[in-house]
Amino acid sequence: MLRSLSLDVMYVLASHAHVHAPGKEVYPDGTINNQWRSFTSIMDALVSWDARWYTKIAELGVGGPLGAVDSDGVPYQLRLMFFPLYPWLARPLTYLPFVSPVAACLFVSFVSAIAAAWGLYAIGRHVHSHRAGILLAAVWALAPAAMTENGAFTESLFTALAAWSLYSVLKERWLLAGLLAGLSGLSRPTAAALIGTVGLAALVAAVARRGGWRPYAAMLLAPLGLLSYIGYVSYRLGGVGKYFEVHQNTFGAEWDWGKSAWTTVTDIMMGVGDDNGNKPIRILSVLILAGFVILLALLVSRAPWQLTVYAAATLILVVGSRAHISMMGRHLLPAFPVLLIPALALARAKDRDLAILLAGMALLSGWYAGWLPFISGQAI
Repeated sequence: MLRSLSLDVMYVLASHAHVHAPGKEVYPDGTINNQWRSFTSIMDALVSWDARWYTKIAELGVGGPLGAVDSDGVPYQLRLMFFPLYPWLARPLTYLPFVSPVAACLFVSFVSAIAAAWGLYAIGRHVHSHRAGILLAAVWALAPAAMTENGAFTESLFTALAAWSLYSVLKERWLLAGLLAGLSGLSRPTAAALIGTVGLAALVAAVARRGGWRPYAAMLLAPLGLLSYIGYVSYRLGGVGKYFEVHQNTFGAEWDWGKSAWTTVTDIMMGVGDDNGNKPIRILSVLILAGFVILLALLVSRAPWQLTVYAAATLILVVGSRAHISMMGRHLLPAFPVLLIPALALARAKDRDLAILLAGMALLSGWYAGWLPFISGQAI
């Protein structure tokens, strides 16, 4: 219900933006010339940017002869840059009558979001209480950039895998934790944060001689998906260096030790960078980053260390990689453990006050989801 309210607000903003600025170009369409297009509806936002690649892969598959281009003039090798688990799950649905690749991807996102919310509830209940579990799922559904939970993006799927893997770690179900972490490595490269957390927790259990052989199995299973796909792509492209080269040259993604993030933050905080300081979305993104850091510091003494390590590792991977600052909220969305702090605070509120707070958060989340793509014209 809360996400429905947010989507309604987003729909209103989308309609308003299209009427008042129908020719505003705000997203690349994914063709070889990467033509910039105008949003015409809420659906355009849900299947824009990375989502256009996932729907393409769901329709046509990952493979293709290297050096050749597809019907849109896009080199087949570029599809290899996108981890395959999400479109793999959507692709079988496209063979059903009247199911388009877009509908298939959105269905996978919908089911994944439900699984993620259930996993967050399980963690919140395990750490604190039934009420905290419900509110942890609610806050995640209303966080900035939560719109991607409903779009053709990997955030919902990865969050579901991460939540249930971490829950399995907390319950010391090592085989399930390792298996889910291994699957997460097929969904996105930042799964390295989850893989490292599961591996470290399993190592601690093994040293303490808890769980017998199972923690060792978890340590072996956790990195399999990520290493397998990187190995496959490196083989197809002719070396692991080629994979990172294509990423950098085509999508501008690379590990820069936080240089780009630091530049944006200091430009805004010191008021010396007009390009950054004059764009509200970049200021908002820096505020999201600052809020995340504060919540992470508060989490240390309030949650099992495994959750804190995972959230911290995700932050390091996000900040250390070069990406558009407007995507900060989306990239940090799977680092849900920090949301335990507001969830625990809300758990102490009276039901009437809680309803008002959650409704207000839903409205703000919907505003941000509509303003980001339609009005600010920034990356999702």
